[in-house]
Amino acid sequence: MIQRIVPIITSVGKIWGRDAIYLDNVNVVNESTFELSGEFNGTLCSNLDNNTNKGYRITFNSVHLFKMIELDYDEIDYESSFDLIVNSEQVAKMIKEDKEMHIGKIDNSYKHFVFRTYDTVFEVIGKDYELELK
Repeated sequence: MIQRIVPIITSVGKIWGRDAIYLDNVNVVNESTFELSGEFNGTLCSNLDNNTNKGYRITFNSVHLFKMIELDYDEIDYESSFDLIVNSEQVAKMIKEDKEMHIGKIDNSYKHFVFRTYDTVFEVIGKDYELELK
C-alpha cells in the first residue's frame, strides 16, 4: 500500500496555514502520553469564526515515537496543519521490527500524526489523540 497524507478534520474543522496553531506548552505526562497546548487561529480553522482564537489542549496517548522538529527542517509533505499519514512506512517498519524482536507492543492500531505549529512540527506515532477546546 502506498503511504498518503490526509488532513485530520477536528471539531474546529480543517486547520490550515503556518499561523493556524500557536504553541504555548509541551507537557510530558508520562512515558507514553504528552500534551500540547496553545491557541488555534480562527481565521485558519474551517469551523471557527474569523478573528476568534480558541485555546486548545491536545493529548497524544500510547505514544511510541515522538519527534519535535523546527518547521524549516520538516521533510514531510503536508495537506494541512494536522495530518494523518495513512499506510505510514514508519509505522510498518516499526511493526516489522517489533515482530522480529518478539516484543508484541506495536500493531496496526498505531497511527502516524503530524501536528504543525507556528515554529515546530510534532511527529507522533501513537494510538490516538484527544482534543479539548478551552
